[in-house]
Amino acid sequence: MNNGWQFPSGLSWPQNNMNNIEFICGDKSVLNNFPIVPAKDCLPEWYSKLSAKEDEVPTIAGCWPVRDIVTAGYIIKNVHEQELIAETDLSTNEEHIDRVVPVERIGQFMEVQNQMTAPEAFHTHSQCPVPIDGKKKSYVKITLPWKIKTPAGYSCLFVQPFWHFEQEFVIMPGIIDTDEFDLSQLNFPCYLKDPVKLLKPGEPLVQVIPFKREEWQHSLKFEEPTKQSKMNLFLHNMYKRAFHKKKSFQ
Repeated sequence: MNNGWQFPSGLSWPQNNMNNIEFICGDKSVLNNFPIVPAKDCLPEWYSKLSAKEDEVPTIAGCWPVRDIVTAGYIIKNVHEQELIAETDLSTNEEHIDRVVPVERIGQFMEVQNQMTAPEAFHTHSQCPVPIDGKKKSYVKITLPWKIKTPAGYSCLFVQPFWHFEQEFVIMPGIIDTDEFDLSQLNFPCYLKDPVKLLKPGEPLVQVIPFKREEWQHSLKFEEPTKQSKMNLFLHNMYKRAFHKKKSFQ
């Protein structure tokens, strides 16, 4: 009951202007067991345990540029256990990758995934002929049953989760125009750093960061360095208080 009170002419309740990103899954088991989550809810374990100060010394947990990138966007998780095994052909120094995946009966958990992890889902070294760690790497594609839809004019950056420090394999980054892309699965090429990588269910695999496509041009100019800054107004949390703007991914 508002006792007859009304908004003045021309005014209205504030509207929710947040953009919406849709994560659409073709496998109910994946949707229920390994949903895509905001990156802020899937922080690296070491980072989540770190205090802003340790023994009165500031740590990286209090660095807002790092916090912004580690919490940006969303995390796609691996959805079933698979083992990637690299073997090197000594005659060519080219590395080849085999994949071992679980096999379930039709109708059981991850039925769709069994159809998506075909052994031919690989790229040879000749398709990306860059020597890595002194070897001619081959590349394997990890395929997941997700389709992502963003508003018109928005794309997504796909990259290995920042500050997780994965040591065994590397996801190759890329950008997809997710407002137009209409396939019901995503492919993430990667290469191994260790001879064997066991991908576990629920393991953070890819960080997805939506962004608006805009045209840019650059310019160059000289400016004398200065020590003047808004940060000089504060004693503590200078960057946060002087410059930081809130980002939100729900």
